[in-house]
Amino acid sequence: MEKALIVDLLKEEVEMARSRKSQSKHDAEVRAIARKLKKQGFDVKADIPGYMQPDTIRGFRPDVVGIKGRQRKIYEVETEDSVDTARDKNQQKAFKQVAAQSKNTTFKRIVI
Repeated sequence: MEKALIVDLLKEEVEMARSRKSQSKHDAEVRAIARKLKKQGFDVKADIPGYMQPDTIRGFRPDVVGIKGRQRKIYEVETEDSVDTARDKNQQKAFKQVAAQSKNTTFKRIVI
């Protein structure tokens, strides 16, 4: 891996440090989205305890992925601590590109 890329990734990790309160709000929202999708008949993976983790998409792991038939929904939850960081912007770009390439895939970013 290139040195510049490693430095950028480390910067993103530092930027992502959420307060305990924000992390708790984030996880509660992720859990709510996962439950809603499950009730709608989706197979759900979520990046919180109690769920299988979603696969990475272009190097980023979304908070929630729901799949039902050929339909795929990608969700990313941001908090005041993480919104508009370099990581947030890069994730949005990656997830939007994937959704744009498939008529059966949608991406939704939620800021709480």
